Amino acid sequence: MTDRANGRPDARRAQVRRHRRERQIIVFGVLLIAVTFAGVFAAGVYKGDVDGPFSQEFVTPAGAFDSDVTLVCPPSNSTPMRHTNVGVRILNGTDTNGLASSVADDLDGRNYVIVSTENWGRTYGDYVRIYFGADGVRQAYTVALNFDGEVDMVLDNREGTLVDIVLGEGFAETGDLRSTLAPELDPDAVLSANAQCLPASLVTPEPAPRILPDNPVDNKKKNKNNS
Repeated sequence: MTDRANGRPDARRAQVRRHRRERQIIVFGVLLIAVTFAGVFAAGVYKGDVDGPFSQEFVTPAGAFDSDVTLVCPPSNSTPMRHTNVGVRILNGTDTNGLASSVADDLDGRNYVIVSTENWGRTYGDYVRIYFGADGVRQAYTVALNFDGEVDMVLDNREGTLVDIVLGEGFAETGDLRSTLAPELDPDAVLSANAQCLPASLVTPEPAPRILPDNPVDNKKKNKNNS
């Protein structure tokens, strides 16, 4: 009879089992360490703290964004501003005398704050162009609703909320603002862009005029904050 038949422990078989368990412990331990290291490395690459093995980065570095889109989006879910909080300067870009004054009278009747009326200094052949700064995006979109044609919205690097309205030859052909009863002028309607747009922080602004008139709306806010 063998040792196993006599009920004695098989020393060789027990040793094999012990070695097998030891190898399993080592293998699983190495795998666990590798998985942990891979997770830490991947997190570092994603955050940008570690250079990854790929040519394309996971995140776009600050200042590296580039786009041909120049239209600024209105603030998300925003509605038109109260007209008494919107200051406008109206510029006549046509040869039609009195066009800026006529529009100023209409907007004044709609309770906009008329800062000034001037000639633009050159001819604008399209409909209407509106210039505004990063602080006046909502104001600019509020003003644009008054015009029934295609409005060119241009962001520049001015400070404050003053909105410049340049009247073009296309507008001079009609000379009329949109009716106050038009659904587009619903004060509860959400402002929207008519083309692909980006937040103001991602659009490169044009240079603003060197001299801008004082906007009573901005002055009122400053005085209120200083009081």
